[in-house]
Amino acid sequence: MANKMILAYGLEQKDLEVFKMSNIEYKVITTKIFHDNIEDIIERSAKEEGDESLPKEKVILFNGFSDDELDKIIKLVRATIGRSPILAVVTDTSKKWTFGYLVEHLIEEREWYKKMQEEKGSN
Repeated sequence: MANKMILAYGLEQKDLEVFKMSNIEYKVITTKIFHDNIEDIIERSAKEEGDESLPKEKVILFNGFSDDELDKIIKLVRATIGRSPILAVVTDTSKKWTFGYLVEHLIEEREWYKKMQEEKGSN
């Protein structure tokens, strides 16, 4: 997969500095491109969209990195940004989805996982 880059949504400027200092290419997802396909965002095409109510989440998507690179970047993210962002790798399937759809899917997964952990804890 070409185009090694991070797609960042909901991060503060200080969070993005980590990628800048590490020479990691990144693209900030804005409301204007939230509903574009991930593949299109990676390829730099974007259509205009109006402002709207979007999830208040921090999301970091990784595209085109090797497992070793991912391991290092995730350690860097956890050490500097913390555990709050949702982290995911762009797959052949997810790159066809809109960024917004993927975020909704990742939030649902996280909530399901939390619920399963709570249920395990109460048994």
